[in-house]
Amino acid sequence: MKLIFSLFILLSVSFNIFSQNDSLQTKPEVNDKHTVFANIFTGAYYNFNTIRPNAGFDLSTALLGYSYKKSNTLKFTLIYDVTRTTSGISVTDSTGNNYNVLYFEGSSYTAFLKMAEIKWQFSKKISLSAGQLLNEQYLTVTDKFWKHRYVLTTMQELYRMGYPADFGLRFEYKDEKTFALSLGAVNGDGPFRKQDDNAVIEYTTNLEIYYIKNLLIKAFVSLTPATFDVKNNLKTVFSGFLAYKVDKYRIGTEYSYTNNVNFNPLVYSGFSIFAMYDITNKFEVFGRYDYIDNSKVIRLNNTCVAGIQYEPEKNLFLSLNYRFWSALEMQQVYFNMGVKF
Repeated sequence: MKLIFSLFILLSVSFNIFSQNDSLQTKPEVNDKHTVFANIFTGAYYNFNTIRPNAGFDLSTALLGYSYKKSNTLKFTLIYDVTRTTSGISVTDSTGNNYNVLYFEGSSYTAFLKMAEIKWQFSKKISLSAGQLLNEQYLTVTDKFWKHRYVLTTMQELYRMGYPADFGLRFEYKDEKTFALSLGAVNGDGPFRKQDDNAVIEYTTNLEIYYIKNLLIKAFVSLTPATFDVKNNLKTVFSGFLAYKVDKYRIGTEYSYTNNVNFNPLVYSGFSIFAMYDITNKFEVFGRYDYIDNSKVIRLNNTCVAGIQYEPEKNLFLSLNYRFWSALEMQQVYFNMGVKF
């Protein structure tokens, strides 16, 4: 506790010095700016193999958000999303035999709190965020660069390589011309549960480098030490992202590696690469390939996605695309539609 308190005092003094030398007072004051935003992503599909259902409609996202910028230094953001918040439950005895378990699975479309952030920008380049924070592992940068969430989420989110959000605290230094560095601490249990009885804390570091024009380099690391006696007592996560954009082309690649999943000798890893090309202002072609060695939902899988996007008006997106999943030997055709407002 003394060490934590000392670090807190040191950070407070350092940030106070930064604040005095790098004041936000040079910017015009912005008061009482309210913003409401929403996303609706839906689609229809057809499967070419025997997997059922072989056709249908789905709704992947129904998101509602609100932000309030009180001033240049203080902003609040609140987001509710709709997803499946429950999953299969398995119970085993001491010898590993499975029990039959009866439970109510719940709706596939349950609204949950995705983000509830208080952000204090007490210096031009330094901020403190608290509350339920979006995960920097993949959601804050990779997802925005991919720009096709209405078609499919990014590899790390699709295969559950990490939680989309968590409760915690984050300090960030950001210079948009050079680099951004953040240090955070979260519960490590995601947005659907509060802190567990073991009080394990996940510590995170995220680095983004912008030195080279049109090139983004990103690295994310998290460490979760266990508080109980286990053989592998440190869970580690590494995520890397490399992106390049010029003229009508955009290409990105991400990699994720998790060791000692749930403090057991288990590894999750995966790789993804995607590219887009703007044919015109309204038409775009895109393609993506994912390789999964092991994840929470699937093992040894290759995924290919290729399609065309049409944007008839701003913030309305239509896409016809083809998908192949090697683990299921499944081929699909999807028509996706998304709107952001």
